[in-house]
Amino acid sequence: MSQTTDDKPSLHVVPSFYGVYILQSIPKPRSTYIGSTPDPRRRLRQHNGDLKVGGAYRTKRPGCRPWKMIVLVHGFPSRVSALQFEHALQHSYQTRHITEQVGKSLSISKKLTNVKLLLSSPSFIRMGLEVAIFDQKAFEMWNDKSGHVPVELRDFDQFCDHEVKEIDIDEEKQIILNNKLECTVCNQTINYFLEESPSITTRQELTKFLGNYPLIGIHKDHCFHLTCIAKTESELIPRSITCTCGSKLNWIILIKVATRMRKYLLGDCVNAD
Repeated sequence: MSQTTDDKPSLHVVPSFYGVYILQSIPKPRSTYIGSTPDPRRRLRQHNGDLKVGGAYRTKRPGCRPWKMIVLVHGFPSRVSALQFEHALQHSYQTRHITEQVGKSLSISKKLTNVKLLLSSPSFIRMGLEVAIFDQKAFEMWNDKSGHVPVELRDFDQFCDHEVKEIDIDEEKQIILNNKLECTVCNQTINYFLEESPSITTRQELTKFLGNYPLIGIHKDHCFHLTCIAKTESELIPRSITCTCGSKLNWIILIKVATRMRKYLLGDCVNAD
């Protein structure tokens, strides 16, 4: 949480999508570029000059366009964590996140090795990050390397159509507005309905308010505090949890929905960051 220029405190909302990507030049396959984005399709169009605004100096070099996106690591809980991964991948020979000695290399093979090393590092292994590969040769290189990190070979446009979209919380809104809820783990009443938006002007007031409204998860007719359901798992930060109904639920998706629900509860008195 931070204070912004318009004096509203900021509330962290986990982004619906944020990814770190590797581009490869089609006419010059040894030329690559690493970046991050919440919108891979738009970003690729910027790099290729299809959109006037955006892109990067390095991808505008003569003879390098068009570019294709060959690898995308996604599922970051914040823009900051994505930028940290991006920086570590760009400077793999310097970063503290990779303990193995790796030299500076332009090859796709070396970059894929570094992606695997970063995914298994203490800083990123608990984030539940996923990898999509859009190039057959890169997919084969990935599977030839040590370290079991499963990936899928995907079509880029189909991936963007199905995976890069805003989280919808309309169903969860209706449940909290129309039902008396209680946590199915601790049995305490959950009241996420307010007659009007609270008046919050400082970080201290926001912190106090959030203490009374912890993050919640909703699955069908089951509702629970995320802190309660997390305690039922052995991992400190679980990748998935078992709902009290028996269903396996993705932890990252629960967090994405929960942070949006809390922003909805607070209305316009805070900014989302």
